[in-house]
Amino acid sequence: KEGRAQPMGGWIMVPRTRFGDDFLRDHYTRGARQLVLLGAGFDARAYRMSGLPELRVYEVDQKTTFEVKEPLLTGESLAVASRAAVATEFTRPGEWAAALLASGFDPAVPTVWLAEGLLMYLSAADAADLMKQVGQLSARGSAVFHDAVSAEYLNARVSVAGAPFIGASDEYVNMWRSIGGFGSGYAHDFRAIKVDRARRRIDVDRRWPEATAARCAGQQVVLFVEVEME
Repeated sequence: KEGRAQPMGGWIMVPRTRFGDDFLRDHYTRGARQLVLLGAGFDARAYRMSGLPELRVYEVDQKTTFEVKEPLLTGESLAVASRAAVATEFTRPGEWAAALLASGFDPAVPTVWLAEGLLMYLSAADAADLMKQVGQLSARGSAVFHDAVSAEYLNARVSVAGAPFIGASDEYVNMWRSIGGFGSGYAHDFRAIKVDRARRRIDVDRRWPEATAARCAGQQVVLFVEVEME
């Protein structure tokens, strides 16, 4: 049976994607008009998400990703206002932010930032640089959603396709506040996220307490983290 022994299996991909979709739609109704996908991979939100006609999408990832992805999109119609592929590296400080700005990103416009399946592969220094850059580029009303794992996960030596997890923390919300300058935030324990396939939605079981640093200490916890710029 598929489970957490398969870190990139459907158990995480389905709820993470739908959580990100709902997060984006919620903040679009509140005025966000830009979406930045950090570590975009083969994300197709620019093509599959209707009802967001004014949204400008920026996909940020390595050049090799887009060399494969772009030919596959030939002839496909966008569902949003625009899409830009931003080829860069997250491990060279400042490079991805400069490339994003050069692609037309406007830091004065409220933005949704999605970083799905990324933080686990960034060192502590690279994660801190990412948070700093996102904070500097975020107008009031901007918001971030990402998945992550607690610090104890590093002892499990998780690896996906030969790429080991090197990034983990019990303090993501506090890091976004102190490094990125964000305000409100919440770290969901993944066990609180329920997929309702019959109704094609996800539900958050509020009986689960927030995954604070104290609750994560010494425990392997998968996290859904959200923060907002106030």
